[in-house]
Amino acid sequence: MVFTCPKCNSHHTIVGRWNFREHLRRVHGMGKAAATNLRNKMMRQADRPRRGQMRQLKVRSSKTALLTLTRNHQWTDKMVYILAANKSHKYRNGRSRILYIGTTKKGANRPAASAVYKASEAFYQLRGVKTIDVHIVTCAPRKAMQTWRRLESALLDVFRNKYFELPRYNQGQTHHEGRVVQPQRA
Repeated sequence: MVFTCPKCNSHHTIVGRWNFREHLRRVHGMGKAAATNLRNKMMRQADRPRRGQMRQLKVRSSKTALLTLTRNHQWTDKMVYILAANKSHKYRNGRSRILYIGTTKKGANRPAASAVYKASEAFYQLRGVKTIDVHIVTCAPRKAMQTWRRLESALLDVFRNKYFELPRYNQGQTHHEGRVVQPQRA
């Protein structure tokens, strides 16, 4: 940092905050305490942001990864994904870890974006949820048919039939009617 000396108007570099104080003591004959006070006053004025300038930000980062994406052969532009929490959620007819069933309407990056958005809601609203997993569900394509939307509809129907309501974050959404995909019975 370079300062102009208020006594002699010459420029001095401050390294470790000592050179300027020594200049004040040796050249201008100031006492140690007075030189230190003047140096500290000038340092505070230099650290203070000027009008219209923002103070320097302190940056912190997490030590562990918050989101990890793994390449999978099922990852396509048109697929269905299920968001499942580490803790089961209470529904009318039992408990399930499934929080959301959705499709990739806008490309393959949608599960990641949806997972982050839904996870932020779940972490804020649901007690005890620490992790949310993304599971991909696909089926064979057919000509002139949006099979991924039909698959989503079938999964939502199966969920609704089992728990008597939609998953927590599918509430208030409409889905396609008509079953083309039949769930396999085990």
